[in-house]
Amino acid sequence: MTVLLTGGTGFIGINIAEELTKAGYDVVLLDMNELPGEAKESLDKHEGDYYYFKSNILDGDKLDEVIKKFNVSKVIHAAVITPGEKREKEQSKLIAQVNYMGTVEVLEAAKRNKIKKIVHLSSASVYGDASPEADWLSEAKTFPKPKELYAITKFAAECTALRYKELFDLDVVVGRIGGVFGPWERYTGFRDTLSGPFFTTRAAILGEEVVLPNAGVKDWVYSREIAKSIVALLVAKEHAYNIYHLSSGYIWTIKDWCEKLKEVFPDFNYKVLTDPGEIERSPLLIERLKNDIGYKPEFNLKKSFEDYMNWVKNTSNFWMND
Repeated sequence: MTVLLTGGTGFIGINIAEELTKAGYDVVLLDMNELPGEAKESLDKHEGDYYYFKSNILDGDKLDEVIKKFNVSKVIHAAVITPGEKREKEQSKLIAQVNYMGTVEVLEAAKRNKIKKIVHLSSASVYGDASPEADWLSEAKTFPKPKELYAITKFAAECTALRYKELFDLDVVVGRIGGVFGPWERYTGFRDTLSGPFFTTRAAILGEEVVLPNAGVKDWVYSREIAKSIVALLVAKEHAYNIYHLSSGYIWTIKDWCEKLKEVFPDFNYKVLTDPGEIERSPLLIERLKNDIGYKPEFNLKKSFEDYMNWVKNTSNFWMND
């Protein structure tokens, strides 16, 4: 099986590529950015092959070319711009084009080339103003109320993907990703808002003090956990639902993470302006993922921290460059 992975050299993309190649699947990484050298070294160790194909997600002809050239049978669509407010103001049209029309181009290419399955990656941000309405967000019971342009385009894209499923009998499944962090997170030019664990770890290594606006309460999910759950969705022979939450089920704070950092970096200092902090959004229920797909999250705070520190130790500081 050969999988086309759009956004394949991005933060989440590399984690997915590692998981796919570990499982012996071949993967084509379609992206505008080059694959970091150390990511190449990681992928070279695995059984599956990988290929890099430089292309804009809006180029339908290139999508056709790569699907035919590598005999692609399944697609994971992860290409996206994740903007901050400044970029949202300055590049509104580009964000809409990439996040929404990029999805349409992928769906059209899948239709033309009879792709067997598409895993469309969305985001927990689609819930927007609906988050305070429930203690836990449910795929079935919580209706999204997206607010920022990123969330609006992600929700529009997932709705469109599921409409294509109905119209053209495409096998499409949507994964809404929670608050993700972990290996390969870095400044790429396409993701403006990086995670709390990333910023605090970077500061600890650089010897900088961190001031947290609040404790950072969230159902944080490790990037390798996300990759495992996405591949589980991809290879599942059946799925009873159109939409699945991809998260950990573990709730902890950036303050908790900072306390773990102090065990490794004793001179690291941080302050919390509001303690306890308000939760940024309600956590995601993951019962569908566990019960229907059979996926059981394994990366809690302790295991995530240990694995991330090992990755930091064995990787150069390229990921800290902004």
